[in-house]
Amino acid sequence: MKTPNLRTQLVLASGLVWVYSLGVGASYWRQSRAHGRLEAAFHQGLAVLSSLPRLRDELRRVDQSGDQYLLSGQPAWLERREESLDRVREALRELEESSADPRDRATIAEADRRLTAYLAERSPWISRRRAGRLSPADASRATRRARELDAVAEPLNELKNVNVADLRARRLETEEASRSALRLILLAGAAAAAFVAVMLSRALIGPVATLRENARGWTLGKPWDFPPPRGAGPEVSDLHETMGEMAKRLNAQFEREAELGKLKGSLVSMASHEFNNALSVLGTTVNLLKQTEASKPEGRRADYYLIVETNLRSLSLATRNLLDLGLLESGRFAVRPHRADLGLVLSAAAKALQPLHERKGLRFTLDIPAGTPAAKADPEALVMVATNLVGNAVKYAPEGGRVDAGVSVEADGRLRVYVADDGIGIAPEDREAILTGHRTEQGRQTAPGFGVGLVLVKKILDAHGTRLEIEGAPGKGSRFSFTLPPWTDAGEDLFT
Repeated sequence: MKTPNLRTQLVLASGLVWVYSLGVGASYWRQSRAHGRLEAAFHQGLAVLSSLPRLRDELRRVDQSGDQYLLSGQPAWLERREESLDRVREALRELEESSADPRDRATIAEADRRLTAYLAERSPWISRRRAGRLSPADASRATRRARELDAVAEPLNELKNVNVADLRARRLETEEASRSALRLILLAGAAAAAFVAVMLSRALIGPVATLRENARGWTLGKPWDFPPPRGAGPEVSDLHETMGEMAKRLNAQFEREAELGKLKGSLVSMASHEFNNALSVLGTTVNLLKQTEASKPEGRRADYYLIVETNLRSLSLATRNLLDLGLLESGRFAVRPHRADLGLVLSAAAKALQPLHERKGLRFTLDIPAGTPAAKADPEALVMVATNLVGNAVKYAPEGGRVDAGVSVEADGRLRVYVADDGIGIAPEDREAILTGHRTEQGRQTAPGFGVGLVLVKKILDAHGTRLEIEGAPGKGSRFSFTLPPWTDAGEDLFT
């Protein structure tokens, strides 16, 4: 079965919402009707219950007025009796008109019949009293023989009970209607939620989750060969195809950049190699010139030789960094740990850069405590690390400043190699960036360069299984350090 697109599913979901709304409306209508019936029954019952006390009072007045007339013979009591009797009949008529239940009407008719019988029993005595043929003794006897009023009002008590029972039944009916409406709303809501959840899960959530997992499992350079998500709609399937096309474009760009990277590496290696050869020739030539001098150069001549040697060392260090970085990136530079004398490593770096720190008048100190054990590392690679760290310290230290280098033993036995200066310092937020070739604005203004040295240092230390730690703050100098394990096996010392 073809999965409908999201627009169609949205229309279905909207239709379901309309169905749910109709169900809620029907439930509300049913509940409203039940409440209407309850309210009508309440008003009817209230009218009956409020009329009964007044009707009973009027019946008592009819009875009392009749007794007073029989005893006194005064016409006023007879008039009062007739007025009360009219009000009783009016109340019975109102009750009958407001009652829709046949049982209520039958009860009212029974009360009216008993009232008629009561009046028929009292009429002969009243007629004799009008004719003047009723003695006081007969009048007293007539009042005692009259029908009791309760016999007339007795059916009305049943009418009250019937109305109370009807109200109770109506209330129960309304409560049941409310519960039914609530059940209907809950069922309709649950059905709508389940339908929407299943629809979204099958057509959107599940396929999108599959796409996310595919994207996480894909690696740059590999083809996008994942099958389309099952049950996906046209939009998600189109997204899957679009991601495949994007992966193809990224792979093509990756291949082009890889080729350009190889070409750039080859060009840099060749150029660096040529620079290195030329610098070697220049260095040798400078040494030959100094040796052919009739006497040791002094004054401005000695300064000129120092300037040439300093710049040759700087260019030689930069060229060597480029060559070594190219070897590392191409995988042709292998780190082979041996027994390495860290004092000799730092001394070699200091000696190679001696013209640079002497020209700036720096105080260079080298602290290698006696008895410092050898380290397990590649000595030649460590010379490159130490040369770059000392070179950076010399480069960024101020004129007449100081550079400290040395080795200390940690509590766990590892050897910490450090190089510190009192130069421009490094902000904490820039410490990670400078290890990727980034140079700060202040660093570019203080000394020229490309930032290759620290990149090379990080790669060599990564190959040794350690990391470069940076301390300090802007204007307070910097301290670079790393740790190495001590040499524990007897073996050939390859660095002397």
